[in-house]
Amino acid sequence: MEYLTRIYMYGGVSVKDVESSKFIKAYAEHLKRGDKFKEPSWVDIVKTGFTKELSPYDRDWYYIRAASILRRLYIRPFTGVGGFKKIYSKKNKIRVKPSHYNKGSGKIPRSILHQFEKIGIVKKTKKGTRKVTSLGRKEMDAIALKIHKETQPNKKEEIDEIDELNEIIEENKETKEEEKEEEKEKEN
Repeated sequence: MEYLTRIYMYGGVSVKDVESSKFIKAYAEHLKRGDKFKEPSWVDIVKTGFTKELSPYDRDWYYIRAASILRRLYIRPFTGVGGFKKIYSKKNKIRVKPSHYNKGSGKIPRSILHQFEKIGIVKKTKKGTRKVTSLGRKEMDAIALKIHKETQPNKKEEIDEIDELNEIIEENKETKEEEKEEEKEKEN
């Protein structure tokens, strides 16, 4: 039998290593608690796209959308407002007419990206697209690490269990070797 190996995580944890819904909720709470990111006055009356009839029911929808946009920008940099309009698009199905594809609102991602640029989390490239800065990556990775630690089981307990199993395997090997030696002595 072979030894069970310990599994250590070398390096840090990034946003890609954490479940997206948990990260978005946590980062939205982070934005809401901080005083740098403000929600505009028009948030309670704006629709999120042409296909919608009302504004979202959730009061924190703006922070959730901001966290979602920043996560998508982290995973796929160099995305512009048009790309986010396409990402948050939807089919418009009204009564008997055939459904049509409609893009999402452009004002919402534009205002979110402008606020992130003022904070220094996002920067604009020469082509007009955006990407996350190193400061933004550090902040996002710190939150991802916190979520990862909360969701992962206690590694110390797992390591102790593996060490105990390795000791049992070691003892079994020794006893088998002793038995083989005893059998050889009996034969002689």
